Amino acid sequence: MKSALLVVVLIACLQATTVSELKERLSGYGDHPFGSSMINLVSVNMKTGGSLNELKQLLQQIKDELIALTQLQDSENATFTRRSQVDLAKLQATLEQAQQDLDNQRQEQSSLTNELSTLQTRVKEDQAALDRNSRGSGDAQSRLDAENTDFAAKFQDYSDAILACKEAQRLLLNLRGEGASLIQLTQDTKSNLIQTKENFQKIKEILEAHTKKSSLTLFQPIIEGLAEMTTKVNPETLNNVLSLVARLITALQEGQDQLEANHKTQVDNLTRLGDDLKNEKQTLQVSLATANNRLKEIQSRLNELDGLINISNAIVEVTQLNIQDATRINELEDQEYSNQKVSRQTEIDIVDRLIEYINQKLSE
Repeated sequence: MKSALLVVVLIACLQATTVSELKERLSGYGDHPFGSSMINLVSVNMKTGGSLNELKQLLQQIKDELIALTQLQDSENATFTRRSQVDLAKLQATLEQAQQDLDNQRQEQSSLTNELSTLQTRVKEDQAALDRNSRGSGDAQSRLDAENTDFAAKFQDYSDAILACKEAQRLLLNLRGEGASLIQLTQDTKSNLIQTKENFQKIKEILEAHTKKSSLTLFQPIIEGLAEMTTKVNPETLNNVLSLVARLITALQEGQDQLEANHKTQVDNLTRLGDDLKNEKQTLQVSLATANNRLKEIQSRLNELDGLINISNAIVEVTQLNIQDATRINELEDQEYSNQKVSRQTEIDIVDRLIEYINQKLSE
């Protein structure tokens, strides 16, 4: 619209000239749309006559407007470039932050995956240890129960043996108290001696499993002495048997005391073992519960990280595409600006040559 207006003005102001002179003056711009139009219009207007000074002023005004338009385009392009740089910088910052978030999330994911594997191994080990602890506790309790049962039986054996010895001792003391070396045995006394001898034989057999051999050696001479006295009572034999029985009572009492002491030690050891196993069980249970809770936390966080990583990946991809689009737009805008600047400068050069041409005509 502006070009059409300028053409009308030029038609009214230019003096007559030839087309060949203008083409020569605008050598190199003849094919330019603006140059071609200017040649045609200027030649027409110069043929119609007009003031060259007014034409020169108008051309200068056109040049000034072209320069102003160029400056405006430069300013607009500079503003666009700054905004584009700011936008690209924001996109780049978004991309870097998303990539940093993605790296951090992947590192956390890797770390938690390793911790998860370690904890799973620990849970298996703790569970296996807990199973062993349970078996150990059961074994310790079984051993304690067996120890108590065995002790009760052996203690009773000793008590029975000591009681039998004391019964025999009382019987023999009664015989010695009668004071006759060749006493005629009553049937009851004889039966008691035989029964006592048999009791000693049984006790000997019972105690053989858990009594010192030194104590067992006393049984045989006692049994033999009692057997002899079932036919006749020899004072020497009687006293010897009484002495052996007294020694046997002492030995059995010592054996029973030792049995009780050993039992106490064994019970203390097994009880302590049971307590240790109980404490170990509590520690393992706490450890196992802690590990299982941590496993749940890790698994929950890993699930959360899967979602976050997907989001970060999407942000990275979208931002990269936005940067590519923005870069392409900037390149197109730069190319367009460059083309416009070249075109505008060409138009200014055409006007300058026309002004030079007018100046030449004025000087003729």
